[in-house]
Amino acid sequence: MTLAFAFEPSFERAPTNYSVTKAVTPLTKIADRIANGEPLLNGKTDREVLSQLLALLEIPKESQVIVYSKTSAQNSRISPRTPRAIYFSDNAYFGWVQNGNIEAMTFDEKLGPVFHMVKLREREAGKPIEIARERSCLNCHAGSATRDFPGGLFRSVHSDERGHPIFHAGTFRTNLESPLSERWGGWYVTGTSGKQTHLGNIIATENADRNNSEASMERIDPGPRDGTPYLAGKSSDIVALMIFDHQIHVHNALTQGNVVARQTLYRHAEMRKAFNEDVGKELSETNQKILDGQATKIVRALFSADEFHMGNDGIEGSLEFQKAFTKGALKDDEHRSLRDLRLFDRVFKCRCSYLIYSDVFAHLPDELKSRVLTRIHGVLTNAAAWPDFDYLTSSECHRILNILESTYPD
Repeated sequence: MTLAFAFEPSFERAPTNYSVTKAVTPLTKIADRIANGEPLLNGKTDREVLSQLLALLEIPKESQVIVYSKTSAQNSRISPRTPRAIYFSDNAYFGWVQNGNIEAMTFDEKLGPVFHMVKLREREAGKPIEIARERSCLNCHAGSATRDFPGGLFRSVHSDERGHPIFHAGTFRTNLESPLSERWGGWYVTGTSGKQTHLGNIIATENADRNNSEASMERIDPGPRDGTPYLAGKSSDIVALMIFDHQIHVHNALTQGNVVARQTLYRHAEMRKAFNEDVGKELSETNQKILDGQATKIVRALFSADEFHMGNDGIEGSLEFQKAFTKGALKDDEHRSLRDLRLFDRVFKCRCSYLIYSDVFAHLPDELKSRVLTRIHGVLTNAAAWPDFDYLTSSECHRILNILESTYPD
């Protein structure tokens, strides 16, 4: 093994070969259609192009959340006056900055999340818009914050009046365990959280004494001063932010499991070939433990293990987002779905993620997916045998099982 190979990220090795493998995602399919002459993304303004893109990928504009900290590839264009808007669905994330480009994260069946830039600033009249793969995004989106796999990243920082993070005042990596008091620094937040406080809608001022790591905080009005450029106005809905948190957490677990499982199966096959053995032979005990470990991580993510409990205060956001989020939800015969919201104590009424229906979940290798589904069934039918999930009540397990039996084809 060479020294370079030893320090190479695992996702850059066979069979993933992330950076050199052609990606096939919902966005690259649109790029192919444009290259074949279809008049897509031909809006006259940036706002029109963004609206067309979201419509093509069925991403609701109501999913809009707005961040004003300079924590993006387009930092020079971001500020509290000109924040970045993010829109998302079960299978895609897009970020847009005024007078900037559109950042995209969509999913390839084998690679997981792939990053592109829709180059609004470089388009020329009469020519198709360029959609370019942006590998520099991995500098932040494939590091320790995402467990060294490509993935989504949600940060909470103390931002000054220009949007610059004051790093020595502290930063937070948002996950399901994060209390609201550590969330959304550098983000606009519309909606309410009862007696609970959060870091959204705050401008920080660096303390003159650099030995004092604290910063002075000034709470500002939620939403940008001018919401006209944004598809959903000033909205940066608190419920949408909670759903965004949830999705990033689950998608990252699915991505890691997908990549690790494919690499494990690849090594198994190559080893069998090297010894002239049947490739279809049962996996070794070590390889089975690897797949079992990834399955456990995915099930914990799907079942919202370690989720922060909001208490009875809960949160309250816009009905527009909630209607868009629950539209088309798969329901059982009692009209219950995995998208049903609770919004006090926890986010969902039933703690089994709706992302089990997503393309990202569907693309898991069968050897891993079967382990995940077996564990889900085991938890829901014999909770006593799974003490890690004892926070799920018997009635909740029963509801989830009924929903899945009615809506999940397997």
